[in-house]
Amino acid sequence: MTQSSIESQRRPGLWRFANQQKPRQQAVIDIGSNSVRLIVYQINGRSVVPRINEKVMAGLGENLQETGNLSPKGVEATLKAMSRFMAICSSLGVSDITAIATAATRDAKDGPELCRKIEHMSGQKVRVLSGEEEAHYAALGVVSAQRDPTGLIGDLGGSSLELIVTDKGHLTSGKTYKLGPLALEHHPSQSLSKLTSHVKDVLAAQGRIPKVERFYAVGGAWRAIAALHMELKDYPLRVLQSYSAPAQEIIDLCDQVSDLKRRPDDLLKSVSSKRAGTLHLTALTLKCALQACKAKTFVTSAYGLREGLVYAGMDQETQQIDPLFAGVAILARSNQRQVSFSRALQNTLSPILSELEPVFQSDPRMDNRLHEAAFILADIGAVMHPDHRSDIARQLVLRGPYTGIEHPGRVYLGLITGTRYYRKFPIGELETQVLTPEQIERAKTVALLIRVAAEFSGRTERILKRATLSVQGGNLVLSVLPKHAALISEGVVKRLGHAASHMGLEPQIAYD
Repeated sequence: MTQSSIESQRRPGLWRFANQQKPRQQAVIDIGSNSVRLIVYQINGRSVVPRINEKVMAGLGENLQETGNLSPKGVEATLKAMSRFMAICSSLGVSDITAIATAATRDAKDGPELCRKIEHMSGQKVRVLSGEEEAHYAALGVVSAQRDPTGLIGDLGGSSLELIVTDKGHLTSGKTYKLGPLALEHHPSQSLSKLTSHVKDVLAAQGRIPKVERFYAVGGAWRAIAALHMELKDYPLRVLQSYSAPAQEIIDLCDQVSDLKRRPDDLLKSVSSKRAGTLHLTALTLKCALQACKAKTFVTSAYGLREGLVYAGMDQETQQIDPLFAGVAILARSNQRQVSFSRALQNTLSPILSELEPVFQSDPRMDNRLHEAAFILADIGAVMHPDHRSDIARQLVLRGPYTGIEHPGRVYLGLITGTRYYRKFPIGELETQVLTPEQIERAKTVALLIRVAAEFSGRTERILKRATLSVQGGNLVLSVLPKHAALISEGVVKRLGHAASHMGLEPQIAYD
């Protein structure tokens, strides 16, 4: 596939994936060292959304370092969980099931026996992943949710840590380290200094970890640290996917969490009791990994090993579709009329917006991507109560299960959506904390232009194609043919005036 064809796949185009690909279900059962989890995904083309997400803390890897075998209680809990999970899949009509096992089953002498028991009991074969495979699929999960990520991906499980470098989504071979909390808690010494030296030695044993700008953190334990950082910062958008923070702030937090003697008693009050018991060990590993790679930015990924397996099963064409467009199309529940209206919005407004100075300077493509996503979402509040439409639609956009952008992009889309339905939508703490003043003003501009187009067209492509909207000199000009003059209502004139005023222009109706 050529680069130009790849780029064309990434653009929304007719957003064919929102309408033409039949939704399907796929289940992944992940038999980990600490937990056994079932996720049933609803897959619509490139959009992957968990429908069922259930976890059992089986503790398979407990005492593995001492005995060389899986925990008997863990085996019993795993078999019980598998029986329940297979029953759920059968009841939901899910036939596409992948069961995988990772470090504990891979390393235990009786790991093969557990796999045989599971197959005999349920008929489901278990694929035991190598450390390299585990790193690869975890990294693929990050690639599936982050657009062309560059940096170091780290996936921490119960028994092991996998690290793999990504360069614009292209992966190197991965490495696995015995640094999971179940491995560390059986280290001969539990003193902080000796544990720190041990973690650093293990990381260094396989060669130097490359220096990177960004570290992508995968795994529930590290997500718990990210959630704790959110809590301490009183961060207003509690969405873990793509939550980012300065790496040094995460290192400082890990210092507090890992030092049991000096740690404030109430520091972990928001962390579940099951996580809190070993969070000092996972924090120590994260701190050492961040210091080793010298990352400047820490990014949380809610997508990892299981999503990587799903992504790997997609054809290349589907993989190349931009996950942002795919996700927001499903969120907006786009039908053919909405798709047509979104296309018409893009044709009508993109010429104006493309002439404006970008407000997302770090990525020259980001402004256009976000505006195209906003066009897809332009009718998301159509069936909602008008008194609450702006708030509800904004919340859906802020917290929707889509990927492909980080938090500033979510907040930008949320502000466009809120303002699209209420011109005087208030700017809150979230917007001022996450967005620049220029991004806030641009979001308002996009929303006000959408309001003009929606009012004129009745949110239909057919009518919107009868007009053009342009900037000519100091005017924002809405041009229509004389025979379509009746389409210029009082509401259209009013909304054109609002958009023009915000842009520092004069409104003008031209009958060409």
